[in-house]
Amino acid sequence: MLTEPRSRYPGAQPFPDDALWRRLFYGRERESIKLTNQILANRLVVVFARSGTGKSSLLNAGVAENLRANGYIPLNIRLNVPKLASLDPIYDTIAAESQRQSVEYVAGAKDSLWDFLRTAEFWRDDVLLAPVLILDQFEELFTLHSEFERSTFVDQLSYLVRGVSPRMQNVQTEDASQVRADGAAPNVKIVLSLREDFLGELDELSDRIPGILDERFRLLPLTRSAASRALSEPARVNDQSLGVHPFELDATAQDTILNFLEAAAASPKIISRNVEPFQLQLICQYLEKVAKEKQREKYHIETRLTSRDIGGEYRLRRILKDFFREQVAAVPRGQRHRVRVLCSEYLINPQGRRLRLEESEIKRILKIDINTLHTLARGRLIRVDIVADQAYYELSHDSLIKPILELRRPYLIFQSAFLIVVVVLGLLYAFDLIAAPILLGWDSLVALPKFPSSTTNITPNDVEFKRRFDLFMLVSISIIGGIVLSLWTFGKFRELAGKWRRWRL
Repeated sequence: MLTEPRSRYPGAQPFPDDALWRRLFYGRERESIKLTNQILANRLVVVFARSGTGKSSLLNAGVAENLRANGYIPLNIRLNVPKLASLDPIYDTIAAESQRQSVEYVAGAKDSLWDFLRTAEFWRDDVLLAPVLILDQFEELFTLHSEFERSTFVDQLSYLVRGVSPRMQNVQTEDASQVRADGAAPNVKIVLSLREDFLGELDELSDRIPGILDERFRLLPLTRSAASRALSEPARVNDQSLGVHPFELDATAQDTILNFLEAAAASPKIISRNVEPFQLQLICQYLEKVAKEKQREKYHIETRLTSRDIGGEYRLRRILKDFFREQVAAVPRGQRHRVRVLCSEYLINPQGRRLRLEESEIKRILKIDINTLHTLARGRLIRVDIVADQAYYELSHDSLIKPILELRRPYLIFQSAFLIVVVVLGLLYAFDLIAAPILLGWDSLVALPKFPSSTTNITPNDVEFKRRFDLFMLVSISIIGGIVLSLWTFGKFRELAGKWRRWRL
């Protein structure tokens, strides 16, 4: 059976738990060993980092195989499922994960999560494996579920973390020793992985899970040396399932890329020597395309890319813009302008930071349909969080803010030029309206319009009154129109100033 050629770099998607992807996962060797040891030494570990730093990739391609080598089975569980309080989605995921890893699985009793994990069995050959529950993107517990479902799941989790049977809650003192003997704590370890802006939510669970934040692991952006390995080493891997033959970067090209990534990761006030994995992976995907084109022109078992091949720093700056364009091009044509407006004007505030907007507001204001939003979310341009049964959307990464705003610059220039033309014409009109009576004289002005009379019984005074009344109405309407136009222009200038402020930031 033919399979589609695979890429060396996942781009905006995380690294999966797969043999080939593990061969292509570089730059996080030290973090993989450190986190593995921390998990083995503790019952609960909290992994946190900024969005796009690579938490899921580290757990999938770096830690999972280390855990298997130490007699554990990593069970990657997402909490983005309905009816979490019943725990059935958790049990189904555990069964699917066991099958994916070719582990013989014996389901446990489903009275509670405690009983299930205490009685479930995971066998590889003749070795009984201990489970490691990896609750990836744990913030979904707070964003996707009601308070009842959240509280029910946290109670189940607290028993596992504390090593206390649920039946100990309502047992009499004299029976406690018997319950404790019958309900030995399951041999299980738990990993909570979440964005660092949700750490405060975990702290609120400390009354039911004491010490929930005692063992923490913070994943930082890649160092320059780690980024260099993540950039160059996967390009050298030779595997028949890969769609591009091995290639290399010369030293100048590699330095150009790393210098660009360090500058892109830095804030205006802080000098950074780190690299954002999100940006690195998008650039790596571009390099793979360049290598594929070069190999197509002239077959090379090994291809060497230079700064000229990658287009220099100017082309690197366009990669994030191209990513944005590709995601916008994936939606229906009639929705594309609305998506650009959504990303540049509603998901970025005047200070150049990401904003969230509720789904019904997006539909009401911009008329963007739900299928378009789902397409953008699958492409990792935006992310969705569900809070109190309401879906909120935001840009997937801070790195997208600058390229999105830069792509809006031509539109801002056109809009600014249009407003300037409107203001100039309005000033000329106002000058004409004010200066004409002064230059021509009032009597000359009122004598200009000639209105035909419908009757023969009109006196000269009536004709003069009609002329003056018509002139008064003309001037009044012009003044009111000028005021309305001035207010509209003033409002547009304020709105445009905010857009320019976003672009400058």
